[in-house]
Amino acid sequence: MTERIGGRPRSRRALAMTTALIVVTAAGARFGGDSTAGPDSLATHVVSFVDADRPQDLQGPPYDGDYHFVRIAFQSGRGGFGGFGRRRGGAMWAHDYPRADRNFLAILDETTNISTSRNASNVYTFMDDELFRHPVSYIVEPGFWNPSEEEVERLGQYLRKGGFLMVDDFRGARELDNLEFHLKRALPELDMMQVTEVDEIFDSFFRIVPQDVVPPYGGYPPAWYGIYEDNDITKRLMVIINANNDMAEYWEFSDYGYYPIDLANEAYKLGVNYVVYAMTH
Repeated sequence: MTERIGGRPRSRRALAMTTALIVVTAAGARFGGDSTAGPDSLATHVVSFVDADRPQDLQGPPYDGDYHFVRIAFQSGRGGFGGFGRRRGGAMWAHDYPRADRNFLAILDETTNISTSRNASNVYTFMDDELFRHPVSYIVEPGFWNPSEEEVERLGQYLRKGGFLMVDDFRGARELDNLEFHLKRALPELDMMQVTEVDEIFDSFFRIVPQDVVPPYGGYPPAWYGIYEDNDITKRLMVIINANNDMAEYWEFSDYGYYPIDLANEAYKLGVNYVVYAMTH
């Protein structure tokens, strides 16, 4: 048998909902500072690159069996590996990083009993062995993703071993086609399928109407796609794709008041559902 990713048994009973409601402004306040501080107030998460292929996370928590937010870094034609996000002219993988990751961890910690470190996230490539300790990972801007044969092979291994991939922050048919092409390289026997609003992932913790998760910028209608084990919608969802949407944009700025609270709440609820689903399947 193939060893499953992660070192702790998953149990729905361990994920009982607390009585707290989501309050998006709490995310910024819980890091020991002023929630109205500037964007750099939470940007203490340092990433350096020891070679061209592997980012080394200098402040991410070591594996301890708890849930850690894992963001996938990749080489792209715009910004390479370096930098922290588009607002600093940085890499495509780093959009909304690190504030979105930290704010989401705070909300996850407040609303569930999932044991997690809320102060830092981890950044790995698909080639990093440490990725295989973590059952959930997150990637953005797949329209600029062009993985090598070794990377797609490792992604396929990760997903078949029980890993779950969240895909976010992209728009348009060209970027969706690029994502589908590379996922097919990783899992040639499986197809990308539409995820309907009655899928279990939208009711794994909060009851979500997907179309209520309004994109922060318009132009394309949101849609959800996924890859299911054995191409069977009754089996485990291995990849969830937020097409024409960007839930991390809401996460990053939820404590700034740029967006209505109800829209940011829906984006947080979507992310919480994804993690709860992944940790219980």
